[in-house]
Amino acid sequence: MSIDAVDVIAAPAAAIVALDPVRSRMLAELRQPRSATELARVLGLPRQRVHYHARQLESQGLVTGAGERRWGGLTERLLVATAEAYLVSPEVLGAAAARPVSGERPDRLSAAYLVAVAGRVVQEVGALLRRSRDTGRQAETFALDAEITFSSPTARADFARDLAEAVTAVIARHHVEGGTTGRRHRLVVGAYPIPQHTPAAAGPSREQTHD
Repeated sequence: MSIDAVDVIAAPAAAIVALDPVRSRMLAELRQPRSATELARVLGLPRQRVHYHARQLESQGLVTGAGERRWGGLTERLLVATAEAYLVSPEVLGAAAARPVSGERPDRLSAAYLVAVAGRVVQEVGALLRRSRDTGRQAETFALDAEITFSSPTARADFARDLAEAVTAVIARHHVEGGTTGRRHRLVVGAYPIPQHTPAAAGPSREQTHD
């Protein structure tokens, strides 16, 4: 069966199950269909223990059956993860989740504000992914990821000003004010220093669009 590249976990119970160290490793190993016997050998656990963890993962929709395979005189059930990788949505935390403050002028230079905005992206795009799976229609998204090196803090400030002006102009050109037939989209632009020891990107930018 084909599996999703990424799934966003939005249910607290599913997050609790997935964050268990043994189960998270099982999810990684189950990117390809495996039997409980294979998992037990790879993880160094008794097969009965693997069966227990597999049931917990399957109960939350994180793994599913992938057919059967005969081995010796036995028929083994194969399991596979429902995605290649997972993210946990901030909505798992309920009222304690970080979210951009509405009704106030945001501090665009605040790292906390950037994190809150990024969390909202995970939550909202995660909901789009789930709806896309339910309807069979591709989610309409666009992403641009780039790295840039600034010669000085002044150059970085100049870039931020130029980018803000350019984005504002593009929005003004395409936005339908008060439109009732259009589809609202959210645009997020953020920049931050890349942590040390992070591998460099293969190129200056990477772009992906789904129409």
